[in-house]
Amino acid sequence: MPIGTEAPRNSGHGEARLRQQIRRTRLAMMAEAMTRAYWPVTTLGMAGIAFWAFGGLASLGPDLSLVAVGVFGLGLVLLIALGTRRLEWPSEADAVARLDAALPGRPISSLSDTIAVGRDDPGAQALWQRHLERMAERAAAARASRPDLRLSGRDPYALRLVALVAVVAAALFARGPAPVELALPGGGTASAPVAAGPSFEAWANPPAYTGRPTLYLAADTPPRLDLPQGTEVTVRVYGAEGGHALTETVSGAAAGLQAIAEGISSATFPIASSGRIALLENGSEIAGWDVTLIPDQPPRIAPEGDMARAASGAMELGFTASDDYGVASAQARITLDLDEVDRRHGLVVAPEEREEIVLDLPMPFSGGSEEVAETLVEDLSRHPWVGLPVRVELLALDDAGQEGVAAPAPGTLPGRRFFDPLARAILEQRRDLLWSVENADRVDMMLRVITHAPDDVFTNPTAYMMARMALRRLGYATEDGLDAAERDDIAELLWQTALVVEDGSLSDARERLRRAQDRLSDALRNGATEEEIAELMQELREAMQDYMQQLAQEAMRNQDQMAQQPQPDPSMTLSQDQLQQMLDEIQRLAESGQQEQAQALLEQLQQLLENLQMQMAQGGQNGQQQGQQMMQELQDTLRQQQDLADDSFQELQRQFNQNRQPGQQGQQQGQPGQPGQQQGLGQGQGQTPGMSAEQLAQRQEALRQMLDQLRGQLPSPGTEGGAEARDQLDDAERQMGGARDSLEQGDLDGALDRQADAMEALREGIRGLGEEMQQQAQQNQGDAGDQPGEGMARDDRDPLGRPSGARGNIRSDENLLPGQDMMRRAQELFDEIRRRSGEQSRPDEELDYLRRLLDRF
Repeated sequence: MPIGTEAPRNSGHGEARLRQQIRRTRLAMMAEAMTRAYWPVTTLGMAGIAFWAFGGLASLGPDLSLVAVGVFGLGLVLLIALGTRRLEWPSEADAVARLDAALPGRPISSLSDTIAVGRDDPGAQALWQRHLERMAERAAAARASRPDLRLSGRDPYALRLVALVAVVAAALFARGPAPVELALPGGGTASAPVAAGPSFEAWANPPAYTGRPTLYLAADTPPRLDLPQGTEVTVRVYGAEGGHALTETVSGAAAGLQAIAEGISSATFPIASSGRIALLENGSEIAGWDVTLIPDQPPRIAPEGDMARAASGAMELGFTASDDYGVASAQARITLDLDEVDRRHGLVVAPEEREEIVLDLPMPFSGGSEEVAETLVEDLSRHPWVGLPVRVELLALDDAGQEGVAAPAPGTLPGRRFFDPLARAILEQRRDLLWSVENADRVDMMLRVITHAPDDVFTNPTAYMMARMALRRLGYATEDGLDAAERDDIAELLWQTALVVEDGSLSDARERLRRAQDRLSDALRNGATEEEIAELMQELREAMQDYMQQLAQEAMRNQDQMAQQPQPDPSMTLSQDQLQQMLDEIQRLAESGQQEQAQALLEQLQQLLENLQMQMAQGGQNGQQQGQQMMQELQDTLRQQQDLADDSFQELQRQFNQNRQPGQQGQQQGQPGQPGQQQGLGQGQGQTPGMSAEQLAQRQEALRQMLDQLRGQLPSPGTEGGAEARDQLDDAERQMGGARDSLEQGDLDGALDRQADAMEALREGIRGLGEEMQQQAQQNQGDAGDQPGEGMARDDRDPLGRPSGARGNIRSDENLLPGQDMMRRAQELFDEIRRRSGEQSRPDEELDYLRRLLDRF
């Protein structure tokens, strides 16, 4: 009964009476549903009874009578089927809604309401309790409604009444039905005698799954029969009244002949054991067969080796299964071996109940299922049991329903391998969250740690944003009570984050090469399989080839700058063929088990490529200063637009305070349920007037013209991302123009919306231009020689062009302290925070935040 938790408790008698009325209402609705669904059935039934009672069936004759009975039976079945399909069974909620609708004020549903305003107000609470008491009194007085059995709308011709009148008339005036003779398929009637002369027939029907045909048993059939278990034998005798008997010892139940029609006796029994079947006539055997049972053996199944992991991360499990008539189906059931789990960190708490993994094993599409040797391939990488000890149980079924079970085998559930440490850390938090909801706070803390310093941890901004999104969703869900559905959504987001971290953004060759080197290095340290090493080596070869092509193209573009640099000694260069030989040697060492040697050679290759990047980086730096200056001017434009938006908001705030009535502010702030709702709008009261809307429009137009000039100085886009960034700047200029028009018209609300859109477009455009400049800077890195892949040794540098230290170590003369640009930018931010903190017209929350920033930094 939907009674609210805050409602006063009814007496036991009142609550019981209300529940009784709900049950009566539901019974009435059931009666209505049955009547509306099956009234055609009762109408047809009454019409058929009346027709039979008045002798209509007997007047049709044997042939038509059989047809009439068939048509009547078919129509009755169809009407029952249609009625069942239309039948809508009322639920208890429907009964409550119907009973509630019949009462004034719907008291039953009101009992489940909760107070919305004034939870902390004693007066409101007392009024709410009185309201619930009145609703409880009305609900206790509810009376069940009577069923509405009217069918006039569904039966406009009153056929049901016609049939009822016919039945009543038949009961009052009919003298009794005449005998009915039905025609038999052979042409006679049911009362006609069967042709004289005793005869019999018998047949054995094996189960369909055995593939054996039906065996007809005659007097001359060989007396010895080999029949599969489950075969059904049917013996039928025609013509003789009595004198025949059946004896059998194969079913275990001693089946005998039973009359199924006049002059016909039959017996059907299964073959359960070896024995004899004999048919007797007046004590003499006229037919007999000795039966030998062919037992149906249960299927057999066994695993072939342990669970393995494919290069893609999918689980591979080989198995063999056999059965004398064929395996119908097979399954693999995987359960967590909790006793073998290392219960540390997030696995300390008790795990939530999780259903076992049930996988259908592959079977042949047609035939050949007597002996099956297949391999199950299933990707379970997203399952929370990946990497944990499990037990695998194989089960096979045949068509007879017999089971064959293999002994549970222990193992570790395989899944996709992640070589990036950050991806593995994120996946560990996903596993802990799916292990138990109790780990939500721990996962929240770990995600905060992981995302605390993104510049030091994340190389992909998309992965960082996805991790922060998962963290926010987890925090919101934990406050409201984390349910299973929300938990699974957050776990899926963490999985996608790990994929982005592992695969990375491989749009340019240099990033692909670095990622391939890191993945191969992690695989060598973690003992990867030969298939995984081969896959990672192929990825490294492709990345190396793309990277070398980019170096060659960059060298062609910077021929003039390359010509001014000193040429390397030909004897100290490294060709592309030699690079391929290094890759072949790394793969050979890794596949032969010499992981340390392969790791050392891979590190040499990485140092070589870093030297190539430093050599190519010497050219192409002249054009970056102009781009950095352009970015600085765009950022200044964004800051000025932010200041203009702040001034526009202050002007709107000032106009709002001037238009308010005296005392209205305090009244609005003191309303219950809305504390401090208008505090932000009251801060500027009493302040001096700021800039007018016309002056703001002039500043907005000046900013728009400045942005237009900067756009004209931008070079043509070099990438698709650069073109999108310029589109964003175009959109920012249009939004600035719209803000200017709104300010000229005095529409400060619309101007603020346009200014917000302009700032967002400016931010996106600056970000896109920054990414384009970074890509161009990466593409400008390469080798200083004529051919890609060549190094040089001069003075105190080694053959690969690296500066040598006192002991031969790599050194760096680069100043790692913050540069002047960084210090100047930090000083500008500090001055801007100090300036805004001195503007007392800003809201108190903002001023408090700015003061805390000044105290911290």
